[in-house]
Amino acid sequence: MSNNYLFLFLSLFLVLSCNSYQKPAESQFPKNLDEASKMKYTQYLIQGKILYTTNCTHCHQNSGEGFRKLYPALIESAALMDDMNPAACLIKYGTKSIRKASNQNIAMPAQADLSNLEIAEILTYIGNSWGNQSGFVSVSQVETLLVKCATY
Repeated sequence: MSNNYLFLFLSLFLVLSCNSYQKPAESQFPKNLDEASKMKYTQYLIQGKILYTTNCTHCHQNSGEGFRKLYPALIESAALMDDMNPAACLIKYGTKSIRKASNQNIAMPAQADLSNLEIAEILTYIGNSWGNQSGFVSVSQVETLLVKCATY
């Protein structure tokens, strides 16, 4: 049991130390999770950060600020927090056109090679970084969201 707490502490320390723009851990760690769920959530955050760094930072930056008017910011994104459906669909399928109304001036490329687990990890990471507080996003939630996708 003591090793579990040590692993959890070290995992959170790793996640928080890698991103100086992130809010303190207590603002992003859901309080209603049991021990197994806390471990899974922590794993999703760590893996989500790795996947975000690999697939998303080119446009949205490490800080989640986006890039001027070309790529939308993810920081305290009301659109993202209100509805994860478009985010899951955008990650998986990209966009086919430019959408000026949503502050997106360049079409987003599809990440079709990402699994539903990887998308859940990315959404958990971005949904709980930079002031966002959406909680844990599960694989089953992503599967449901992707079924509802319209053409983006």
